[in-house]
Amino acid sequence: MFLVDSHCHLDGLDYQTLHKDVDDVLAKASARDVKFCLAVATTLPGYRGMRELVGQRHDVVFS
Repeated sequence: MFLVDSHCHLDGLDYQTLHKDVDDVLAKASARDVKFCLAVATTLPGYRGMRELVGQRHDVVFS
């Protein structure tokens, strides 16, 4: 069994002190059995940035 994070904001995390990058965040989540994420943007520019941040990953979709 695995978990799905059905509402996360990958673009709003602290990448200066808590996480290296989005790959680091997803690796930490996976280590805790979170295998799929729905990353949510709150603005149109945020959506565009999320698209760039998430890229072509198979374990993340964005809205």
